[in-house]
Amino acid sequence: MPGRVWFSLDPNRLPPNNSNMFVDEVTIRLKAGDGGDGCMSFRRVAHNPKGGPDGGNGGRGGDVILVCDPNTADFTDYKFKPHATAPNGVPGKGSDKDGANGKSIKLKMPPGTVIFDTETGRQVLELVEIGKEYVLLQGGKGGMGNTTFKSSTNQAPRKYTPGKPGEEGTYKLILKTIADVGLVGFPNAGKSSLIGLLTEAAPRTASYPFTTLQPTVGVVHYPDTYERLTLADIPGLIEGAHENRGLGHRFLRHIERCRLLLVMIDMAGTDGRSPLEDYQKLMDELRLYDESIMEKPRIIVANKMDEESAQKNIKTFRKKVKHPVLELSCLSEVGLLRLKETLYEKIVQGRD
Repeated sequence: MPGRVWFSLDPNRLPPNNSNMFVDEVTIRLKAGDGGDGCMSFRRVAHNPKGGPDGGNGGRGGDVILVCDPNTADFTDYKFKPHATAPNGVPGKGSDKDGANGKSIKLKMPPGTVIFDTETGRQVLELVEIGKEYVLLQGGKGGMGNTTFKSSTNQAPRKYTPGKPGEEGTYKLILKTIADVGLVGFPNAGKSSLIGLLTEAAPRTASYPFTTLQPTVGVVHYPDTYERLTLADIPGLIEGAHENRGLGHRFLRHIERCRLLLVMIDMAGTDGRSPLEDYQKLMDELRLYDESIMEKPRIIVANKMDEESAQKNIKTFRKKVKHPVLELSCLSEVGLLRLKETLYEKIVQGRD
């Protein structure tokens, strides 16, 4: 069967790239291991045909452990394998042999993972501390062999217990990106171009809206001081994003943990847009989604300052907006160094 051929008369359109899939929400089914059954056995050896009980205990089932792993970016692995089960404990045996415990499984999760129980809707865990391990589900306790029930009044107990079942559940995983700086703006403001200039990330860039359909996190390096900061390019928001239009909630939640907002505005007013109205609408969307976001430090980046209309619009903009405004042209890279230095002052020096 021939492979699919991508064909388009629009030179700006790019073919789909599944290798760049970013999965920030998934539902998975998990189960801890069951405990092994206890054993009922009696010692039968030469010269002692009626030996006492020697049934061993069952082993404990394996736990399901979540690990906050900085090298895991999203939930792609769990999208294609949305279930996992820890091994069961081994049943006990005769000769007082206890069964081995089931081995716990460790599932790597990206920092910023929030886990919800789908049955109750309750938040169960939140993974933010790098390297920390969380026991989500405990394995079942092993059953007791008949040796355990031996007493002075019951020398030959025929009682034993089965292993307990391991905990299980269905969970919804949601990723909230952890980054120093959150880059936000309406579609086609130039965010992907900026993150490409500042970091080693390679997001798609093109002259049509919604080029970015998933958060991109890049690292801004400062070679002179060996410092670095992370910058998250949040996909372009639209009006009504706070009501979840255009996957608004899936985009907006990645802003919640950022320390600073970098608001990018198309100061040239492309397609007749008003830079001031764009800014006000963007702030409204953030406020209506979560008012606490408005308390975060904010820097406004006025992009496309190489265009003549931008020089006129910036004067009106500065009169109406109180927050710092940095002028920039991603095309000529004028203002890029100043922006990088400002981020250093706000983020890196702010850590001290």
